[in-house]
Amino acid sequence: MPRPKDSPDVAASKTLAYLLRHGAEKESLHMRSDGYVKLNDVLARPKMRGVDVEMILRIVAENAKQRFELFYGYDPSPPVIKPKKGQQKPKNKSLPEGAENGDAAVLDDLRHDLEAAHVSTELPMVSVASPQPISPEALSSEDHGPTEGGDTALGEYFIRATQGHSIKLDGEAHLETVKNDEAGRQKVGEMVHGTKWELYDTIRSTGLSRMARQHIHLAPALTDHQITPRNNSTLLIYLDLEKVIQAGIPVFVSSNGVVLSPGDEQGKIGISMWRKVERVQKGERTVIWENGDDSEP
Repeated sequence: MPRPKDSPDVAASKTLAYLLRHGAEKESLHMRSDGYVKLNDVLARPKMRGVDVEMILRIVAENAKQRFELFYGYDPSPPVIKPKKGQQKPKNKSLPEGAENGDAAVLDDLRHDLEAAHVSTELPMVSVASPQPISPEALSSEDHGPTEGGDTALGEYFIRATQGHSIKLDGEAHLETVKNDEAGRQKVGEMVHGTKWELYDTIRSTGLSRMARQHIHLAPALTDHQITPRNNSTLLIYLDLEKVIQAGIPVFVSSNGVVLSPGDEQGKIGISMWRKVERVQKGERTVIWENGDDSEP
C-alpha cells in the first residue's frame, strides 16, 4: 500500500529541517555560527517554492517538538569575507563592552569600524520589536537592517533548527551548557537515548555515537514531555551526567529541551558513563544492564 502523501505543512517542515540542519552550504545559504539563516533567503530556494511566511510562522508555532526557532531583528555583522584558497578562516576577535549584550549603538559603530578595516567578524544579532506577520514583499524589502545613522529600520525574520545539525557550526552559542548540579540534573532528567535493540552489541562495544550529526541526542523524559525517545525505540540507554562531565565531555540543552552532547574526541560516549540499559518488548521495559551488572535479555 503506497505511503500517504504528506500535507503541504509537513512537506515544508521536512524541507526546512533539511536546509537548516544539513543542506545550507549545498543550497548556498549563509548560516551564522548560532545556526540562524535569513528566512527570506530560505524562502527563495527552489525547494521552498509555494511556501510563504505565514506557513513558516504556523509550522514553527505548531511543531510539537519545537524543532525550529525564529528571531526578529537584524544582523549588524559586516559582510562575510571569504578566505582565499589556502587561507584559514579568520577567527572572531573579542568584542568591546556592550557588544555582547546586543547594544545596538555599540554594534552599529563596531560594524562600521570593521567594514572600514575590511575585517569580517560576526556580531551578536539585534532584536527589534516583532511585527504582525508580514508579507513576502515586505520581508524582501531593501530597507531592513541598520541605517547609516545607526538607527534600526524594520527588522526581518531569521530562522534556525534547534538541534540535529550535521552542518558544523562554529560554536554552541545556540545551546545552553549543563552543569553537574541540581539545576543541571533537572534539565537533563532521564538523559536517555532511544534506538534499536539490534544495535545493542555494537553500541555496547564501541560506545554511543553521534554518527554524522554534531551531537548525540538524548531525551529528558520517557513520557509526559515534548521530548521523549522515539515511540518505536526498542533499546533505551541512560547516561550518568556526573560521569560524562567528569570525563570532560560537555552536555547542552537546546531551546526546545533536547539534551545534546558531542561525545569524546571520537564523538562517542562509552559504557563507563552509562547508568543502565533497558530492552523494550511489547511496551514493557526490562533492565538488562545496570552499573556493570548484566541480566538475561
